[in-house]
Amino acid sequence: MNPYHEHHIVRIRRVTKKTRYRSKAVYTYHRYELTIPTKYKDLAEAFMNKDLRIEAKQEGNALVIQAESV
Repeated sequence: MNPYHEHHIVRIRRVTKKTRYRSKAVYTYHRYELTIPTKYKDLAEAFMNKDLRIEAKQEGNALVIQAESV
């Protein structure tokens, strides 16, 4: 249940990826993922399969992420 009725709650996840090479070397790196709620699918479709310029900044207690097509 969403305690904030005007906003949708999402979580940023950090996923650890591992890539193995022919030798025994393993390259480990982190990726950050943000799930966009289904109710915004019409807005997100305009950005699918396009190069994006992303800007993230902190404003007070909020994280603001802006994306625009290049």
